[in-house]
Amino acid sequence: MNHLHLLIPDLFPPQDIAAEVCTELQLPALEKLLARGDASTSSGIALEDWLCAAFGAQAVAPVRAAADGLDAGGGYWLCADPVNLQLHHAQAMLIPEVALSREEATAMCEGLNAHFAGNEMRFFAPHPQRWYVRLQVEPQLATVPLRQAAWRDAKLYQPQGADALHWQRIATEVQMLLYAHPLNQAREARGEPIAGSLWLWGGGRATPLRAAYDAVGGDSDLGLAFARAAGIAPVAALEILLHTRGASALWVDESMDRAQRRGDYHAWREAVLGLEQICASLLSALRAGQLQRLTLEVPAGSGARRYELTRASAWKLWRPVHALARYGV
Repeated sequence: MNHLHLLIPDLFPPQDIAAEVCTELQLPALEKLLARGDASTSSGIALEDWLCAAFGAQAVAPVRAAADGLDAGGGYWLCADPVNLQLHHAQAMLIPEVALSREEATAMCEGLNAHFAGNEMRFFAPHPQRWYVRLQVEPQLATVPLRQAAWRDAKLYQPQGADALHWQRIATEVQMLLYAHPLNQAREARGEPIAGSLWLWGGGRATPLRAAYDAVGGDSDLGLAFARAAGIAPVAALEILLHTRGASALWVDESMDRAQRRGDYHAWREAVLGLEQICASLLSALRAGQLQRLTLEVPAGSGARRYELTRASAWKLWRPVHALARYGV
């Protein structure tokens, strides 16, 4: 492999707690990569926007829908992911990834389609946690990705735009229908979280994707969805990816981002230790000439950071190595 792009959203912890959460972390490979790479910064960008730009997509929803097996070629698509809203005082905490079965998801979508029949909208649930709605008319709506709103007060991330009030009314109807659905009532009786609402985001129309990389891997469902929609077979392991013939590859690791958004810094530390193993392999590959170039990119809302390394960079021993806590944002 000639060039590997390593994409790790929200790798760096908040500056005010960085020293505490990084205590006693031993990260020699990661810290060497950060020290020896040529660093640059740019304006903040979300992971979803980064992937759309890289693959030439207009929006996430039709890409993800196509990767989930739907024909996304016609109409306007929105992700409509089932979520649970937990009320805490004046907040409505948005809990993602409600553990529905495929049968539950299908039945709930059928109920929504029966209610909204004739409204030029149709719901689909090809995956229990990834639902969609297809519209015939494009709404004037600006939405927030579920990843950014998850574990936060949903009221702060509502859709904006000329059609926002109309869609707020639809969202209210959806919530009432879902709450009253017999399967949700049964879940509540068993003490299980219900799918009490749908989070609408990522809307747009399908456009042809470009195969921006020869191989794609990592733990990001969204990154792998873009790969599948672009006709790129996902790679299961980094070692396999490094031995793949091709000019460029992408590896997306969302584990640190997920942990930070939950406020779970024990999980974040575990994820960083996993990344350390990856960085050790990449540093060895650079030194051996197995990898010619490495781009480590950390997209975040506050500003993206990029570190460019070549085989020569790996031997810049004179550059001072700093602890990860020094990179807090």
